[in-house]
Amino acid sequence: MEWKEHVAWIAPMLATAAFFVAAYYGRDLIRHQPARRIAMTLFVAAFAVAAIAGVLGALITKKAPVT
Repeated sequence: MEWKEHVAWIAPMLATAAFFVAAYYGRDLIRHQPARRIAMTLFVAAFAVAAIAGVLGALITKKAPVT
């Protein structure tokens, strides 16, 4: 259960990193393909990590429901 919580903490960090890349490059992000790919990868990874944490949370709740 603690592992699920630690995985969920990674999602906002990745989203913040993606925002930082976008804010740093601004409109130049259009011309800088590597930076654009990094920002997109970070943001997609944030959603993937959030989905993994959600699935793990659902599985834990199904196995040991709070009564």
